Amino acid sequence: MIKKILYIVIIGGLFLTQNAYSQRIMGEAIIGLNMSKIEGDLVNNGSLKFQKPGLVVGAGAIVPINDLFSVNIQALFNQKGAYKRNGIYEDSVPYYKARLDYAEVPLIFQYNDKNGLTIGTGFSYSRLVRVQWIVNGQEVSNTLSDGYFAQDNVDWIADFKYRIWKSASINVRYQYGLTSLWSGDDEDLLINQNDQKQSSDQRHSVLSIRLTWTLGATQSKNVRKGIE
Repeated sequence: MIKKILYIVIIGGLFLTQNAYSQRIMGEAIIGLNMSKIEGDLVNNGSLKFQKPGLVVGAGAIVPINDLFSVNIQALFNQKGAYKRNGIYEDSVPYYKARLDYAEVPLIFQYNDKNGLTIGTGFSYSRLVRVQWIVNGQEVSNTLSDGYFAQDNVDWIADFKYRIWKSASINVRYQYGLTSLWSGDDEDLLINQNDQKQSSDQRHSVLSIRLTWTLGATQSKNVRKGIE
């Protein structure tokens, strides 16, 4: 599935470069930090404790509709999950860790303010590529074939970006799962020290801050204005 996604992105990019409209399209390089949690896992539910750090890196294409609106499609490597260091057993560290790495393709509709602020919303499809699940200091799973976590996920995205210098921008993004990431049996769900059982309906909740670089913005603007 990941190879298919990359194949589609590459072929699409090659097609666009042969089209005059491609001169309107801007490129984007992305790198940043995620802070994540999982709603429904009984670890940091309903709180602002985004305790699982992770890397996000990738590239994108920005397709202008006009001077105010654009569509942004990205291809990302995105690390999500949940983490809590201490539990009821002092020698069992970490108490809980779900490391879930994804190949992700967000599609975002954006409004571009003339002062450098961009506001967007959209959706992303992600494919699980690596997993590590630790409970009470013991590794429960480190392979996709165990089937505890769904391989396909869809998230809703709220996106805010502000240009800080020429082509460089600060990007703050929040995304929340629209599909449950749990796909294992109910009997495999964690039961905590209060005898509460995890929900089988578990959703990603991710806050991230990124640096982005826009490529080809001047050329795109000139083409839209009819300047050679």
